[in-house]
This record gives sequence, structure tokens and C-alpha cells, in this order.
Amino acid sequence: MLRPLDRKGAWGVWSPFGSCSRTCGGGIKIAIRDCNRPLPRNGGKYCVGRRKKFRSCNSEPCSKQDQDFREEQCAAFNGRHFNINGLPPNVRWVPKYSGILMKDRCKLFCRVAGSTAYYQLRDRVIDGTPCGPDTNDICVQGLCRQAGCDHVLNSKARRDKCGVCGGDNSSCKTVAGTFNTVHYGYNVVVRIPSGATNIDVRQHSYSGKPQDDNYLAVANSRGEYLLNGDFVVSMFKREIKVGNAVIEYSGSDHIIERINCTDRIEEEITVQVLSVGNLYNPDVRYSYNIPIEDKTQRFIWDAYGPWQECSRLCQGERKRKILCSRESDRVVVSDQRCHGSPRPAAITESCNTDCELRWHIARKSECTATCGLGYRTLEIYCAKHSRTDSKTQKVDDRYCSNQRKPDDKEVCHGDCNPGGWEYSPWSECSKSCGGGTRRRSAVCGKSSEDDDDESKCNSRDKLTVQPCNEFLCPQWKTGDWSECLVTCGKGYKHRQTWCQFGEDRLDDRFCDSSKPESVQACQQQECASWQVGPWGQCTTTCGPGYQIRAVKCVVGSYGSVMDDTECNAATRPTDTQDCEISQCPVTHPVSPETKVAPHPGHKTQWRFGSWTQCSATCGKGMRMRYVSCRDNQGGVAEDSACAHLPKPPAREVCSVGACGQWKALEWTQCSVSCGQGKATRQVLCVNFSDQDQVVDMSECDPDDRPATEQECNMAQCPSVPSSEPRRRVSPIGRADRNRGHPHQWRTGPWGACSSTCAGGFQRRVVVCQDENGYPANNCDESIQPIEQRSCESGPCPQWVYGSWSECSKPCGGGIKTRLVACQRPNGERFNDLSCEILDKPPDREQCNTQSCSANPHWSTDPWSSCSASCGRGYKYRNVTCVGRSGEPVPEENCRHLSRHQKQRRCRGGRCPKWKTSAWGECSASCGAGVQQREVYCQIGDQHRTPDSGCSRSPRPPSTQTCRLEDCPAHYRWSQGEWQACSETCGSGRRRRTVVCLDHNEQEVHEMYCSDHERPADTELCNIQPCEFIWITGDWTECSVTCGQGYKRRLVSCSEVHAGNENYEYGHQASSDCPGTPPESYMACNLPPCPPSHTWRVGIWGPCSVSCGEGWMERSVQCVSAEGDLSDECPSTSRPEGRKTCSNPSCECHLPTSCRHVQIQAGVVSDGEQVLSVQGKALKIFCSEMNTDNPKEYITLTSGERENFSEVFGFRLLDPMQCPSNLSRREDCQCRRDYTAAGLSTFTRVRLDLSKMTIITTDWTYAFTHEGHKVPFATAGDCYSAARCPQGRFRINLSGTGLQVAESTKWISQGNYAVADIHKSQDGSRVTGTCGGYCAKCTPSSSSGLLVQVT
Repeated sequence: MLRPLDRKGAWGVWSPFGSCSRTCGGGIKIAIRDCNRPLPRNGGKYCVGRRKKFRSCNSEPCSKQDQDFREEQCAAFNGRHFNINGLPPNVRWVPKYSGILMKDRCKLFCRVAGSTAYYQLRDRVIDGTPCGPDTNDICVQGLCRQAGCDHVLNSKARRDKCGVCGGDNSSCKTVAGTFNTVHYGYNVVVRIPSGATNIDVRQHSYSGKPQDDNYLAVANSRGEYLLNGDFVVSMFKREIKVGNAVIEYSGSDHIIERINCTDRIEEEITVQVLSVGNLYNPDVRYSYNIPIEDKTQRFIWDAYGPWQECSRLCQGERKRKILCSRESDRVVVSDQRCHGSPRPAAITESCNTDCELRWHIARKSECTATCGLGYRTLEIYCAKHSRTDSKTQKVDDRYCSNQRKPDDKEVCHGDCNPGGWEYSPWSECSKSCGGGTRRRSAVCGKSSEDDDDESKCNSRDKLTVQPCNEFLCPQWKTGDWSECLVTCGKGYKHRQTWCQFGEDRLDDRFCDSSKPESVQACQQQECASWQVGPWGQCTTTCGPGYQIRAVKCVVGSYGSVMDDTECNAATRPTDTQDCEISQCPVTHPVSPETKVAPHPGHKTQWRFGSWTQCSATCGKGMRMRYVSCRDNQGGVAEDSACAHLPKPPAREVCSVGACGQWKALEWTQCSVSCGQGKATRQVLCVNFSDQDQVVDMSECDPDDRPATEQECNMAQCPSVPSSEPRRRVSPIGRADRNRGHPHQWRTGPWGACSSTCAGGFQRRVVVCQDENGYPANNCDESIQPIEQRSCESGPCPQWVYGSWSECSKPCGGGIKTRLVACQRPNGERFNDLSCEILDKPPDREQCNTQSCSANPHWSTDPWSSCSASCGRGYKYRNVTCVGRSGEPVPEENCRHLSRHQKQRRCRGGRCPKWKTSAWGECSASCGAGVQQREVYCQIGDQHRTPDSGCSRSPRPPSTQTCRLEDCPAHYRWSQGEWQACSETCGSGRRRRTVVCLDHNEQEVHEMYCSDHERPADTELCNIQPCEFIWITGDWTECSVTCGQGYKRRLVSCSEVHAGNENYEYGHQASSDCPGTPPESYMACNLPPCPPSHTWRVGIWGPCSVSCGEGWMERSVQCVSAEGDLSDECPSTSRPEGRKTCSNPSCECHLPTSCRHVQIQAGVVSDGEQVLSVQGKALKIFCSEMNTDNPKEYITLTSGERENFSEVFGFRLLDPMQCPSNLSRREDCQCRRDYTAAGLSTFTRVRLDLSKMTIITTDWTYAFTHEGHKVPFATAGDCYSAARCPQGRFRINLSGTGLQVAESTKWISQGNYAVADIHKSQDGSRVTGTCGGYCAKCTPSSSSGLLVQVT
């Protein structure tokens, strides 16, 4: 039997493009074609190529009032909750953008409004939907495809810095400025108008640290703060929506605080700086782009653009790029803007002149002829020869392409004289790079074998050494060293090292072994550590007490004391401990039947921590410490439990240092003119920062106060006559000593200058003393030191003044002013009190005091309002010549005076203008049609007004005729020739091709001929009856669904009965029918069969419980056709392997524990069981059933995310702060070094049935993600001492049949402890936020975590 020939398929014609998927904003329309010219048959191949093609349409932007297109698609599902648990019937859906994988951006993910829950509502979005809010690309058939800002597929159009799609930066200009003045509170930096783009505002820190007390803020045109208002500052990064624009904020916790926005803002915003604290000057720098007004711009060629690449590797030329720029601000724009002006000649210069390129002969081979004429080959390459160091570097041959390359062969002559030099082969090169040598040995062939005489050969021809491998070697290269990896102590720094050859990086093995080091030790300042002192005495002489020791943070071998924050708080040694010297004696006997309450002193005591830093940086302030009543286990107790002991103070006054400093004035003259007296001076307490401001004496340290008086010795007073001369009673031998040792002049220090400027005098004490320091009078007066000298303190400041301003009035008495200042000749300014105030020149005086009435003069009225309510107009005023009484006089009287302006230009608001959208598509695909567009009245860029506002100008048409290519005169059907009839008699069928042709006789899609009736492409033939004919039935389906199979049909020989139009299958012999019978079998080829993999299930097992609710299980396996286990089965069709089962009518008694289940049912495997808990049947997970002591657990159906405990690991560098209003941020100014930190999640928790408490420290079914294990229902941190807890825990018992009991309480432990616990109304959920410095919260140890049946 002959197999029919296979026939390949071929593509038919493209259909016309269908309708657009969007009405605006860039839609997609699709054309398709089918593989039907012809269809593939008999196993023939299907067509290769694309079946669909796409075209952009309706690309004009949508109105700003329109909803976002993805938002529209989500909103279409509003009110549909898809039977999802917890969704309200009026659910509202909004788009979900963040957190979606790149490959899923063209699926429709929608979020429940007001919630974080989101779902995929459609497999793909509508064609033309943007892939995301931050891209121009669009979705087509579920895939993200490139598009431009013009919403056209495959377009590369992008927005320029002015926000114009496809623009060249010429439609806007850059506005930039700075702001650095300081006043407390909010200060306006700049008002940025509507329409601005590329906004960049930066506040540079005053001190190089993030905290400089200046913070950026943003307000809208209504004065409402969008960022950092009401003195509340955001430390961390955030985004602010202003209309459709998004403004990004870096957060205040940066050295350079930044606000930036690339989008066009549609409303005015005001940038402000908030200055607080020390009031340092801010340093704000801003820039933004604004549209240029509709005035003519001038564009010019700039021949001094950047240098371009050198034209050649050596001896080349480079040119400056010629740019087109806007004349007003030199902004570079598109070259098209300058096409109207002549382009200047390019500026050129030579480059790479220190080298040259030439062909280099590296090596020559031996001559091919040993005698006579031969040739040898040359190894030639292009080389870069450096003129500075004469080195040669091999480069690509293309660089020498402009030079003739020498032949690689040259003629040579072999020495025919037998017995010349005979050589051995060359050795290997001594170096693989960098210039080596190769050698060979030479023997003179003219000498005899026994006589090695080289004199018979020419020594100049002898060549035994030759250079080789002269190109540069690969070399080691290194990068910059990194910062030291530690902030204190010994650490390491790193850098990159690599092997480089030319421009390429090679494997390290190509460079020599002396690789530079990539790691180096570095030594930072010594690390701070805790230092402890000895324990003090016990606070009690008997019974329990406590003792204290000093704990300091020190650094260095000398133990310099540092702030506690420099050391690790988590490792701080304790500064208190319990002590008990002996038990106190019982002083009052008690009868046996009397019960005595134990004295609180035996159980509790006060504990306190170290003092905080003083709240003041100078003067008096406050410092605090924690004081807590503790029991003998260290637990927190009520303060009343320690009432028997005096409570240590929790705060006290502290003094850091004086806020002022002492200032001593000059000494007065000595109180006596001779002999010994006293000199005094005034000592003032002045402000540190302002020496001229006197403050109260209490602000200065009394211990450091300078002396206010001192002794002074003047010349010895002349002697006075007396009856008892004192001279004679001087000690024996004194006169002798004076003669042997002459007296000496002694001087004191010079005093202050008597004048602060223009010269004064200084004085000092000069006395005559003997060698013991006693006053004497025998000093040589000729050498007496001077007591007074002149002193120069610089010139005194004087009054200087500027020129007078113009008079404020032309007559009738005006005022003119000038600047008057007190300063030195060098320009140094002083306050007015430093100059003689009575000599101060006047800084204002009257002028033009002559009466105005005497002369006529011009008088002006106020300006009128602008003549135009919008656009340009004029303001007017009356200018009148008035005389003595103010009455108008003829203008001739004022003509000698300059006349004031009567009118000036003004500008009203922006005028409304007609705006139009782009024309839509033509209504006809050929010939004449109609185009439509939107016409509306608009003020500015976005504010639409009623059409009446634009009535002064004609309204643009909203429709116009359009004409595409002419429609063909007509389309017609074309019929081919009829094929041969399928039967010779008894009614057969014949076929012909019928196609639709246009006026060019080209085949087009059949829809163009749909107006005309399609001719038949089949008809009956040979209808004359046959005596006997073969009758065939319909072919059956293929015997297989894949691979090769067969079809069959019924074939019989039937007699034709006259008048009977229906043939019946008969049973005549086949020999009665003419010819060979038709085929009853035919091969069929379907696509290859995939490997057969199916799910195989077992029978259901018994129910897990004999009464109540349980489950049944069965095995589910994926097997191949051969019966092997496989994983190729589709997961969507996997049969269930577990289902619930129950026996509600059972009356058996439920067990009350897992041990009962063991005994009653003999169960030894772990699993869920139904137990009677407080009279109610609950599912309890029984664990360790193969032991004699099984345990009960609650399976937490809400999952790990709802049942976790955390001790937060970050610690603030400044623990007295609470940044970001309690919000939790891991990018804080923190150290992550709290050693007790951890995070544990729980899937089951253990239940103590006897106490109905959850055992929080059982981690059998817990997972610790990081750090230490944290007990259930526990949280804490060591983050802040300012009531700023960050540790969290969560309990969710929903679906377990249990709830947290009302009596369950949490207690806080630690320093500065804070706990914020919230229970749900039904008790099934508890959330907690706890912490301190360092602290935690746990369920009360007295009751535990109590639960009860719901």
C-alpha cells in the first residue's frame, strides 16, 4: 500500500490589524495569519515564523484626571471577594507594584485597599499596560516589551532634563542657589514653581556629622507640611507624593541630607530648613529646571567642546567636539537648533606624539640553501616604538596598515666554500618575555676533525647569541587600600591585585611569583574595655545586704576613662552583688502557735545602677540612675517591699564645670608712695563665648578665681629722727654683710597697658633689696631700672562715614542717609561704644527743605490695576503739573523738569488657551475618512476651565477629514480551474481554488471580498449511476493520541438501485465493483508522545481515631509507564493523600492525656489526638509516644509568623534618645552587638494539662533563626533608656480551641524596662513590645502563661 506524500504548511496572508487595546496612553493592535496556504498534511511540517504582529496605537497621553490603567483593571474587581477568608463583601482592589518579581510584572496583582494582602486576579494585564510605575516599557501578550516615553513599541524616546519626551534640554533652564542664614525655627530656602523638573536640594552638615541641628522640610502652596513639619524630623529614607510626582528624601541621618525629584511637579512647593539647638549656619545648595518663557531663544555653535579620541595610536590628531548650546546659559542642546548658522571649523591638535608605529623584524630564519642562492623567512609584526624609553611593544597589525609591510622572505646566499661555520640548533629563549637570548654552538668546518682551529673561519660571520621574546612581560597591578576593617585595636585592610598584560587581565600564573600583598595589618586606636574596682563594704552588719564596686570604661595602658557608650554595654560587669556577714539574732521570742511574717529586709533590697552623664555641659545640671527594689532572686518587686530600707536617690544635682570664666582687669597703683603697700584689681565673671558680657559670679568656679590684691614695694621711705634710733639695734654683723654683698635692684612684672589703643604706658615695681630679700637703700641709682614705659596697642578706631544717599523728596523737606561706622584704618569694625559716642557724625539729615509751593512740579497718582486680566497689559497713572496750592497748572510750567512715566508694562495671570490632543486614527482604512481629537480650554499646564474662558479666540476644530491610500476600485473573487472528479460514476466531487484579489491582482484576506458572494469551491461530478460502486464510510479517529497510529473506515461494494438516492452497504462480492477497492486503513502521525507518567494511589487506611474527628491517609505516587517512581507528574492533578474522617455517634469516653491514649489505644506513634480538656474535645499533638512519658503540644494553626519571640540585637550609640518616634529602623545610629539577642518562631508549644499553662522554654517545635533561643511569649532589647522598646513577641491561638487566660500577667525585668502588652478581646491573640537598657518582659513566674478552653 502506497503511503500518501507529506505536505509542508505555508503561511496565508496577514489579516488587517484589529482594534486598539486602549483609547489613550499607548495601546496595541494585533494582526494574525494562519498556516493554511496550504495546511500541513500527512506529517508535513508546520510553518516557521511569527503568527502575530503588533503595532502601537492611540499613543497620545491620557487626561490627567483619568485613572491609572492598571488601577482601572484592579477596580473592575471591586466588590468581588472570591470567597477568600476575611475579605469584606465591598472589598476594594488597588494595584500592587512593590515586591513583584520582574518576570511577573505583566500579571495583574492587586492589593486589598487598606491591607498588605494581595492576590493575582488575572494571568496577564491588558496589552499596553505599563510594566511598572518607574519604566516606559509596556506589556504585550503577558511579556514586558521595550517602549519609549511616547508610548510607542520599540521606541527609544526618552525624557530630557526638562521632562520633555524626546527633547534636547532646550525648553528649560537651570535655577541654582545657596542658603546659609540661620534663625531659630523654619526658614524659607526657595519656592519651586509648578512645572519644575530635576529638583536637587542638599543640606551639608556643619560639623561633618549627621547631627548638626539643621533639617530640610517641604511644604505645599497652602502651607501644609509634606516633610519634617511640626518640629518632627524623619531620620530615614522616604518618598513623598506631590500629585503624580514622587519626591525622594534621604532621611536626616546623613552628612549630606538630600531631597531630589526627576518628575515634573504640578504644584508649587516651598523648601525650608529647620534650625534648632546650637543654631549652626545651614549650608543648603539647590538646583532645579523650569520651562523657558515663550520668548525667542538664541542658539550658537560652541567649537570648544570636549576633546575626542586620538585618531591614531601614534602620531595622530584629535579634535574638539563642536556642540550646539543655548546662548543664555550655555546648555548643550540638539545640533538641529543651530542648523541656521554656519558651523565653525574644528579645533585640532597633535596627540600621542611620544611614539611611532613601524614594522619590526623580530627574527630571521636560517638560509634555505647551504650553498648558492636561497631564501629565509622573517618574523614581522607591527610595533609601537616609544621615543622616551626606546621600548618596543607589539600591537595589532591593523595599526601599521598605512605602511607597506616588508616581505616576509628575503634572498640569501649559502656559503659554498665547504667548511664554514657549522651550527647546532638554537636553544630555548632564556626568558618568555621582557627580552631574553637564545644560544647555539659553532664549529669551524674548515678545520680538520682532530684540529679545532677557528682561525680558518671568519669570526665576524660567527653568530651564536641572538635576542628573543622582546615584548613586555605581564605585570602585577594593585588597587587602592581599603579602610581598616576595625575601628579600634589591630585589624586588616585589603586591596585588589591582578596580573595585567597590555589592556587584558590574565590568570595569576602568567605573572612572576613576587605578587604584591593584598592584605596588610593596620593598627587603630586602642579599644576601650571595662575596668572594675574592689568591692566595697556590705551595707548591713548582719543579715542580707549588698556591696558596690566601681565599673569604668577605660582605654590605653594608663587607663584613661571614657564615656560608657565606648564600651560594649552587653559585657558590662555588675556593679552590685549580694552579701551577708552573719544572721541577725532574734530579739523577741515568739510562741509556737504564733505565725510571724518574715521581715521584708530578709527578702528584698534596693539595687541601683551607675549615674548617667550630667544633663548640663557647664554649670549645674541633673544626673539619673535606675533604682529598683529586687527580691533575693534578682526579680523586680514593688517599691513598698523595700520600705524598711532608705531608698537611694534616683537623681541628684551635678556640676560639670563653670559656665563662665574669670577676667582680671589691670592692677591699680600701689597704695603707698614708699615702703610696702598693696595693689588691687577688679576680677569679673564673663561669658565663655562673649568676653564683654558680665555674668553672675556663681557661673564661674570660685576655686579658680584670680587674686584681687597683691603686695607692692615702693622705694624705702626716708628715715625719721627718733630718740631711739632703730638702726643701732640691727642684728650684730648686719652692716658687715651689706658691705661684703652689695644690695640689688629687683623688678616686678610689667602691668597692663593704660590704654587699649593709640599708645599708653605700663608700670612695674622696682625695689632695692639685700640678698635675703629685705628692703635696703644702698643700691646704685645709676643703674636703677625704669618703672614706666610707653606701650603701643594699635591705632584707636575712629568714626568713618559714606556718601549721602539721594534725598527722599525733591522739595518740602526730605531725608537723606549715610553709613556711619566705628572702625580701625584696617577696616576692623567695632561697636559704637568703642569710639567717642559724642563725636559720632550724623547718619541722617534733612534735605530739600525749600517749600514746594514756590515752584510748579509734577504730581503722580497711584498706578491703576493691569489693563489685562491675563497675559500682557499696561498700568496707567495720571501725571499732573501742580502749582503752589496743589491745583493743576499748564504743563508748560513743568517742562524744565523730567516728567514721570505715565504707563508701564504689566502681566496679569496666565490666559486660558485652547489645547488639543493629538489626532486620532482615521476612521477609514483606505480612502476618505474622519479624524477626531479632544479640544479643551486650559490655564497653564493642568488647570482646565469652561470653554467660555477661551471664547476670545476661535475654537480649533475637533474633527477633520483624512485620506489614506486610495481604496482599490473593487475586490473580486477569482476562481481556478476545476480539478479531476473524484469518481468516474455514481456522483463524485471536484474542487477548485477560490481567492480574493485586489485591483493589482494581488491575493488579500477573504474579508475584503465579503461584500460579494463567494463562488463555490466544490461541486458534484460524474453523477451518472454505476451498476456497482464502492461505498466508503467516514474515517475513524486516530487510534492513538500521540505518536504514530492508524485510521480506518468501512469499504463495501454496493448495487445502485434506480430512483434510490441513498446507497446502502451491501454484501456483494467485491469482484462486482470496478477497479481496486479504496483503502480501508490510513496511517496518522500525531505529535510525539511525552513519557507517560501517572499518579497511582493506594487504598484509604483506617481512621486515626475511633471516635471524634480524625483523618485517613493513602499513598500517592508518581510512576512512569514502566512502573518506576518519577517526579514528572503534574502537581495540579495530584490526588489527595489525606482526608478527614469522623464518628459523631460514638459514645466512648475520650482520653484526658497522651498517656491515656497510649494505654487505651496502644498508639505508639506521634500525631494529633482528640483529648478531653476541661470537658471539651480538643485536638492535641502527642509527642514521644514511644516513651513512658509522652508530652502534650498545641499545634499553632496560625503558623510561625504569628507565633514568635524576639530580643532585638541593635543598640543605640546614644541610649538617651528615641529616634523616629518609636518606629523600628535597623539603619539607625546603632551597634549590633547585644549578645543576648535572638529570634525564635514556634509551630507547636508544650501544654501542661495539670496546670493549664504553656511551658515557654520548650523548643522541641521551635526554630531559632538567629542568635540565642528566646522563650515563648518573651521579648526584650538593649536599645534605649528613653522608653523606646524594640523587642517583640506575638501569640496567636486561633483555631486551637484555647485562649490566653485573663489572669495571665507579664512582668518587666532589667534597666529602664518598658513593656507594651495588648490582648485581643477573645484572648486568642497577644502582642507585646518590650525593652529597655537592657530589659525584657516575660509571663509572671508566679502564674506562668495560663490558658483556658474557649
